[in-house]
Amino acid sequence: MPSKRRLWIPIRAIGFKIAAGYTLLFFISFMTLAAVAYLLVDSTLARQEREMIMAEIESLRGQYETGGWAAFRDMVVENNRFRKNNPFFIRVPAAPTQEDLIFFPHHWDDFDLSALRQMPLSAPGTWLSLPSRVGTAALEILTARQPDGSLLQVGISTEDRLAVLARFREVFVTVAIPLILLAIAGGAVLSRRVLMPLRNLITTVASIESGKMDARVASAQTGDELEELGSLFNRMIDKIDKLIQAMRESLDSVAHDLRTPMTRFRNHAEKALQAESSDKPCREALQDCVEESDRILRMLAMLMDISEAETGAMRLQIRSADLVTLAASVTDMYRYVADEKDILVETDFPDAARLDVDADRISQVLANLLDNAVKFTPEGGTIRVSIQTLPDTIVVRVADSGIGIDPGEIDRIWDRLFRGARSSHKGLGLGLSLVKAVVNAHHGELHVSSTPGSGSRFELRLPTAPLPPLPV
Repeated sequence: MPSKRRLWIPIRAIGFKIAAGYTLLFFISFMTLAAVAYLLVDSTLARQEREMIMAEIESLRGQYETGGWAAFRDMVVENNRFRKNNPFFIRVPAAPTQEDLIFFPHHWDDFDLSALRQMPLSAPGTWLSLPSRVGTAALEILTARQPDGSLLQVGISTEDRLAVLARFREVFVTVAIPLILLAIAGGAVLSRRVLMPLRNLITTVASIESGKMDARVASAQTGDELEELGSLFNRMIDKIDKLIQAMRESLDSVAHDLRTPMTRFRNHAEKALQAESSDKPCREALQDCVEESDRILRMLAMLMDISEAETGAMRLQIRSADLVTLAASVTDMYRYVADEKDILVETDFPDAARLDVDADRISQVLANLLDNAVKFTPEGGTIRVSIQTLPDTIVVRVADSGIGIDPGEIDRIWDRLFRGARSSHKGLGLGLSLVKAVVNAHHGELHVSSTPGSGSRFELRLPTAPLPPLPV
């Protein structure tokens, strides 16, 4: 039963989280900036009000000192005429005209002046705050001493300051709403733009899941990590696609190549059944069946070895070995076959070339290379096997003067069950595939160069550094 795809929930989406986080960060930053600005404006206005009060006190004291009470009173009246919107509160607790004089008391009907009169007089330099009875404003009052020692109180209402702050709050709300909406829109656009490569990746994965193996992630041309992820994903899918295609081709080739030995197997068995009652035909048929079954088993064993090597699961028996000794042993074995075809086998070996390898697997590699060289070298030809030691690599070369390889087939000779168009020799078509797989398992390199009609040269490079441990 196919699995049910989980419904997309916007609040759980990464894009929503990015947009919400961006908006929240913008909102917090904006609110912090607004709060700092608000407090700064409030403190600045309050300081200006107190400075105005102190300046007014100094002015009144100076006028009192030079012109007496009459000059003091005239200045208060004159100042009140110019400051009708926000006049100064002036109180003289012990005025010459009356015991407690408050100039223009009708300006201060919103404040409980009787409560102020009931308060004990504070020391000079002390600030008082008399709250309003109808609003949030207050009367800020500073007590000072006149030149003759009498007390003087001057104050100002905070109504103007509160009006400015109220206007500030109105402007803040008016500006904040569109800015927050802009932040939400910006967060949505940002998250959509940032996550576009990820959405493309999700769409591509869904297409591949539905069977469209040719789907690929579209490049966003952003140059960031998400674009790199998309590129890596595309390369991975390309590699998987190639592996799947190779598996299909290998299965087709195996099915085709197994058909012949299995047909022979069946024909031999039918021949034995149709023969007259005699042991000899049955034994010959059984012998042929064993040979064909051995051929099938060798093919399957080599396919399994190649698969293990390609997947990194091949068990290598790593030990120190002398590559010269291994190459000499394999060369001597094939020298007899070469002599039958009048092929000269030359060697160029150093005294020793030790490294850590699986000796049996490397011998198998050399045997396959020499076997191909003998097969495809005509009579009177030459095969040359050489070993060269470098600081961090040992190079083995197997060169022949055979028929060579067509340029269009050089890249395909490593494919499983591949046989060249010019090949007329019986074989499984797995030798070079196994060679490449074993060399890769040893972290080595394999190169081939060939000229049709002039021979081929295979070059094997094995690192002398210890191989990393294989998985248990």
